[in-house]
Amino acid sequence: MLGNVRDVEQSEELRKALEYAEMGWPVLPGAVWHDGHFVDPANGEPTESAMLRPIDTATTDPDLIHEWWSSDGLQVPAVLGVTGPKLSAVTVYETLAEVILGHKWFATRPTPMLGLAQMPLAYFLVRPPVPVVMVRDDVRVLPEGTTLPLPPTAVGQAAASWLVSPEEAGNVLLLGDEFADMVAGLAQEGR
Repeated sequence: MLGNVRDVEQSEELRKALEYAEMGWPVLPGAVWHDGHFVDPANGEPTESAMLRPIDTATTDPDLIHEWWSSDGLQVPAVLGVTGPKLSAVTVYETLAEVILGHKWFATRPTPMLGLAQMPLAYFLVRPPVPVVMVRDDVRVLPEGTTLPLPPTAVGQAAASWLVSPEEAGNVLLLGDEFADMVAGLAQEGR
């Protein structure tokens, strides 16, 4: 049993989905992880996809977000961000992510940085455009239409959390080209 019907108006997921949308990040409701598989939060039935809606319906519309996260059900849907014209993501292995976090340039020009527990990657959220290919093997640009679990979402024990929160970055995404230049500069420095 997944639990009781929840109070969706007070859910952290709804508040966060609205906050992300206000920053211009398109969101989708997602399935929740339960007993080793994704389930539909409305009825607890297993589902094949983590997305509860088609990718092209990702939205920043507060009315639609209220509707999606306020439906009756057993649990609150997960919050998924979707990369596209307003939001890009660059994955960086943990060791390089630590170097970037400590770099003086990043300290003055931060961008939100997402982590998933038990994963050796960090996700730097940036504003397009982003070069399709980076100069390093340990850095990868995620394609448009990629879903990202955003806090407070968790998949099993892998909870999404902010390593650099949107607030710490001034609720602004760094331009992807600027992030790429910083990574290229680190490569030239031998880091």
